Amino acid sequence: MLRHPASLYLKNQPVSKYNQVSCANCGLDNICLPRGLSQAEINDISQVVKAKKTLQRGEFIYHEGDNFRGILAIKSGSAKLVASDQHGNEHILNILLPGELLGFDGLSDEKHTCAAIALETTSFCVLPADSMDELFQNLPGLTRELFRHTGEKMSEDKNQLILSKRPAEERLAYFLISLSERLKRRGFSSSEFKLSLTRQEIGNHLGLALETVSRLLKKFQDDNLIVVQNRFITITDQTALKKLLQVTE
Repeated sequence: MLRHPASLYLKNQPVSKYNQVSCANCGLDNICLPRGLSQAEINDISQVVKAKKTLQRGEFIYHEGDNFRGILAIKSGSAKLVASDQHGNEHILNILLPGELLGFDGLSDEKHTCAAIALETTSFCVLPADSMDELFQNLPGLTRELFRHTGEKMSEDKNQLILSKRPAEERLAYFLISLSERLKRRGFSSSEFKLSLTRQEIGNHLGLALETVSRLLKKFQDDNLIVVQNRFITITDQTALKKLLQVTE
């Protein structure tokens, strides 16, 4: 049975309990903010972290130009980070999975320079901006974790920039392998998953035409690397798929 973030990270909890956040009991504690913190530090964070209502696909977590309200963590589902150019064209900068943080684009001038949009049924937590200074003073481990997340984001941006110079086949292979590995770290299947992005959105993210994405998915399937069923992907030969990336690694 294929598994995907929207169904697994709800943890069978009724929606009414989403405002009762406890980092100590969250299944994402090994990849989210509390990673590496003591139990006492986790309890302190739980006192200020707030849950927001569950959003549906297409709803905004925040808009470009909104006031910065804190660092957000995806609890379930997935989201895309989008920026608009001077002509009004939207560009998908990043895809966020459970346990990943967003909101850093609002730190510099307290206004978000991007928009964050739910790709499916999505819930998230917020570390409020008005609590951050006090937490940083009392919990140095939290500061280290935010630096770690920032460093990971810089590394992702570097890889994405390098990838943008590579052939289309390598870009799509990297996207699938990266998504597979990130899902595996969250306890999901690394070989079977649902794409929360449409093919048009994948093309936007990778700088490829819709027709190119569709053609390459068919090619990967014809080469017995993957099986495609609508938005569901099964990676049947991960080793061969990774060989397409050897030039960039």
